[in-house]
Amino acid sequence: MKIFNRLIRILDNTLSNFNSDIQSTEKNEYHAFNSVSDLTDAFVAYSFEEAIGCVATKHYAPEVLEMKRLFVDPIARGGGIATKLVNKLESQAYSDGYKRIVVETGKNNSDAIRLYTKMNYQLIDNYPPYDGLSNSVCMSKNLL
Repeated sequence: MKIFNRLIRILDNTLSNFNSDIQSTEKNEYHAFNSVSDLTDAFVAYSFEEAIGCVATKHYAPEVLEMKRLFVDPIARGGGIATKLVNKLESQAYSDGYKRIVVETGKNNSDAIRLYTKMNYQLIDNYPPYDGLSNSVCMSKNLL
């Protein structure tokens, strides 16, 4: 968990800079939604024994899993690490009996939206607790 938390700190700093135009009150709301205390699983990708990426899950509803905290270190991007992490998460979710995955990202995060779209995630109405937050984009995928 120590390695995962280190990657999450880098992610939080990256998002803070990336979303500098968001009001501080809305940033505080997002921070509250990204607690690691309620995560169910975490996956970490390594390259030559160095952690370079992560993703986590959170039980959202019966048969629905929420993808959380997907991050790949900028030095390792472009090599398919995010796709591999999401594939691992989806495989585990299916094995655990989940039927659907939901994910939220920021409307300014075009790389994440492009990745999820490429991986057959569909835009959906913002789900709680992101409903009513103007910066959020929510997507989902049914597992086969």
